[in-house]
Amino acid sequence: MKKPFCKLNFRQFSATGLDTFTQLVLIGIYQNAPVFATPPIVEAALRTLYDKFVIAYADFDKYGITKKTTYLTAKDELLEALNTLAVYVDSVSMGNVSIIALSGFEPSKETDEPSKPLAKIDNFSVKRSENSGQLLVTIGAILNYGRLSYGCFCVEGQPLENFSMEDGLLKIPAGSPTVFIDYNKSRQKVIKGVTPGKLYFIYVFANNSVSVSPLSDYRQIMAT
Repeated sequence: MKKPFCKLNFRQFSATGLDTFTQLVLIGIYQNAPVFATPPIVEAALRTLYDKFVIAYADFDKYGITKKTTYLTAKDELLEALNTLAVYVDSVSMGNVSIIALSGFEPSKETDEPSKPLAKIDNFSVKRSENSGQLLVTIGAILNYGRLSYGCFCVEGQPLENFSMEDGLLKIPAGSPTVFIDYNKSRQKVIKGVTPGKLYFIYVFANNSVSVSPLSDYRQIMAT
């Protein structure tokens, strides 16, 4: 039996569904402090993102396309926060479906799923840590592919060029820029030792018992 974890299906919710779901998380995590003692996002910060999203959606619904960009930005910021909280709840619950449900998230199934080949990942986020010289990468959970491990490459200065990844073997040409590699199995990565003021390009991948996914398209971020 695999451990249940927080489902990330909220990313596909309608605006009203995401509104209701966020309220459940606000109640579930922040009104149960004995269980969720150290959430990575304080309640006030999540409420600010939630309020911003609600206002942006109301404006988009009223004024249409002129407010679409503001709405999508507010939605993405809220989804990133919820994704970070999902990783935290998984670390607290350790597969306990009751704790996951208490948080407001929906637990995944407890039954093992058969492994099948993985496609390229497109659901991940990158942000700066509160600590200088660190980046945080959060990969969305991939469902129905059996037991998974998640990896990450961080490239300094420019994207990788003329590289290939086949059957889990990464070939990096001579003279390529500095590459940080994270092979720990979790969906949340902490990349340490990056240089403030430099641009970094992040790629992620996953593997299960039958395949290694292709490297994702990159996300870029300036370190601080």
